[in-house]
Amino acid sequence: MIRSLANLHETFINKAREPMIKGSLPVQAKEEFLPIVAMNTWKKSQETYVKKFEFRTQIHRNSFIKILLDYEDEVGHNAKMIINEGIVVLMLQTKDIEKITELDKEYAKYADAVYKDIVLIPA
Repeated sequence: MIRSLANLHETFINKAREPMIKGSLPVQAKEEFLPIVAMNTWKKSQETYVKKFEFRTQIHRNSFIKILLDYEDEVGHNAKMIINEGIVVLMLQTKDIEKITELDKEYAKYADAVYKDIVLIPA
């Protein structure tokens, strides 16, 4: 029995090492035009949440910024934004106490949700 498991494992590994042929997968993506964008995680740096969001188009970047600015007006809490071409860096901290508060955590969740929605919109 141990020998047969070793053979199965070796067969599996050899199959996994073979190059993939497009169209040979059992499941085909229905929306091939959608970008795959890696999600960075929020990092805590000196009582500030920091995250970099990357965009493939200016339209998506600008939509993201506009939605966040509208959110800031609505909740009365803002983030420091650094905008450089296709990258937006958000830094969240409640300035009055120079610490991360629930407002910052909610802003972070909202920004993540908006980002996921924006990058999945077909260009």
